[in-house]
Amino acid sequence: MSYSWRKYQGTLLCDCEPHREAPSKAEAIAELRKSKAMFVRYTSDFDCGFPTEWWYCICDCFTPLDKLTAKQRYRVKKGLSRCNVEFLESDKQLTDSLFEEIYAVVVEAFSDYPLMYRPNILKEDFRKELLSRLTDKAQDVWLIKDAQDIKLIGYGYVTKKQTMVYLNQVKIPTKYLDTEANAAFAYKICEYYLNGQKYKYICDGERNIKHRTNYQEFLVRVLNFRYAYCRLNIFYSFPMKIAVNILYPFRNIIKHLGKHSAFLYNVYCVLKQENIHRNTQKAFR
Repeated sequence: MSYSWRKYQGTLLCDCEPHREAPSKAEAIAELRKSKAMFVRYTSDFDCGFPTEWWYCICDCFTPLDKLTAKQRYRVKKGLSRCNVEFLESDKQLTDSLFEEIYAVVVEAFSDYPLMYRPNILKEDFRKELLSRLTDKAQDVWLIKDAQDIKLIGYGYVTKKQTMVYLNQVKIPTKYLDTEANAAFAYKICEYYLNGQKYKYICDGERNIKHRTNYQEFLVRVLNFRYAYCRLNIFYSFPMKIAVNILYPFRNIIKHLGKHSAFLYNVYCVLKQENIHRNTQKAFR
């Protein structure tokens, strides 16, 4: 079986659907050597049936409004009444004014992030990325607007794979959270891709260890997403392996120092990931 790989911030990631057969150790290490990345990471034993410290957050069954609990139904109905969730079909719909609105919403949403991992969103780079998504048949762009004044309050996009859909990004500034825009958006994409397009599941990605977010917990609590537990596999380049082994016993000290340093915070995240890797390996013995 052939696998698709991508390099992201020095990490080599397997880009196949999570439920597919995982690459072997030999295949992963061979790709790592070719890529010259710091380490390779991939998962196996998807949806193993028992809790581990690594997971994907997925929804594999659309729940209509009348089947939600009273609390869930209240939040979704509030969101649907106050927000319009729209599919942006092509780059031809992207006017200059609409782009400015999307860019402003994304920048404002990221401004809520802590400085240690807040990205710098350059306007022209974002424009190129957005146009690329709109011309890529494998990606869909979604907009969330206030139902009364039609003002843009949120942006998101997904990537469609063969049988499943990745929820790549949802950006809604904190000041709009009381509109329940997140609930409206998540409900609409589940309805569209699971009920309408008949994809196997929607995936919000793996466990997040870098960003302080409760978004996955929100999806589980309000939209009946669930955790598909699995095994985390990591193999390091030789220099990286030495560094991780030396620093691993000091991970709690580095965690404390990382509160004041973006670099040390990133180092801590690597060590935390290594701790999870070791624990998930033990879980399958």
